[in-house]
Amino acid sequence: MHYELQPLRLQAGWRIEWNNFSEYDMDLHGKEDAIELNEDLLQLCNDKAKLVIDLGWYPSFDPDGQYLLLLVRNHCWDSPLEKTASKSKTEIISQLEKWVNDGFFGKYV
Repeated sequence: MHYELQPLRLQAGWRIEWNNFSEYDMDLHGKEDAIELNEDLLQLCNDKAKLVIDLGWYPSFDPDGQYLLLLVRNHCWDSPLEKTASKSKTEIISQLEKWVNDGFFGKYV
């Protein structure tokens, strides 16, 4: 089955590096399309703030895995500023849309 890209509300200043984050939701569509879930789902960059938001599914393609959402500065992957892990797509989207809000990430600038 083909899934469209997941609609997201992003604020100005964020650049999409890559986007493979589809509308596929295991809770709605079942486990048979877990091929949609991999470690490189979405990466957003804010060059001015030197921030990166990275979203992946770990382990890739494993229905028993989970989303991992990271907010990092200067590509310091070992020390994320924020980190959320969840099986809930709704929770991940909510966190992501919160993190791109300058009222939130401004504390890291």
